[in-house]
Amino acid sequence: MITGYNTDVKHKDRVFHIQTEDRGDQNPYVESFVYVGGEILGGKRTAYPESLRNGGDERAVRELMEHQHRDLIASVREGSFEGADGSVRVPDDMVLGGITSPAGAGSEVRERPAQRVSPRRPSDSARISGDRSLDQVILDYLASEGSPEQIDLTFSPAPEFVSGKRINVRLRAELAPSRRPVAGASVQIRVLSSEKPVPVFAGMTGPDGSCEVTFLMPTIPTGTAAAVVRLTSAAGSTEIQYPVRRGV
Repeated sequence: MITGYNTDVKHKDRVFHIQTEDRGDQNPYVESFVYVGGEILGGKRTAYPESLRNGGDERAVRELMEHQHRDLIASVREGSFEGADGSVRVPDDMVLGGITSPAGAGSEVRERPAQRVSPRRPSDSARISGDRSLDQVILDYLASEGSPEQIDLTFSPAPEFVSGKRINVRLRAELAPSRRPVAGASVQIRVLSSEKPVPVFAGMTGPDGSCEVTFLMPTIPTGTAAAVVRLTSAAGSTEIQYPVRRGV
């Protein structure tokens, strides 16, 4: 499983958070979510091509992740999540629950009533040549908005937030794209559900920007829930939300 990407993208007066992850060999697809105001707006799943299943080329999977992440960044910046009256809307092809073939062999995305949008193409500023990294593209987006250096959070191994299960991962905070560690940052995790928010973890990053994260996920009997990871430091703050899966 490959470490994913988390990017904040500003469009007008809103900040959208885009999260892309590789779900691994057991779930061979790349999954992205778009958040705003702490809620999931929509998402996109792309299945691995057959050549990448069962231990395929990691570099090719990474390219698949980058392509999907870049497309969502471009979609936000081009206003695809903005309705005619300025409200937030969800494009038809961003409805959760579908998996799209990377080869275009058919879409399984479920649709709901929404304003139809024309096919999007990344703008010239979003196109990437073969020698430009995703970090560089993200930096260009942030610079265009006058944003400070972004804080990236990575987990090892990739976290699986499951109701009633124990979490044991290492978090690392770095400034992008310099990759300098963010030391002495406050790390807080809370679980949001239909009940009141439940704090489940609090800690600090060390000199190398890392923090051991261990806690027991509370049991979520009904409804949906999300684990909110928030890091606060002198360099700035960032927040990531993960859906909580129901235990088997």
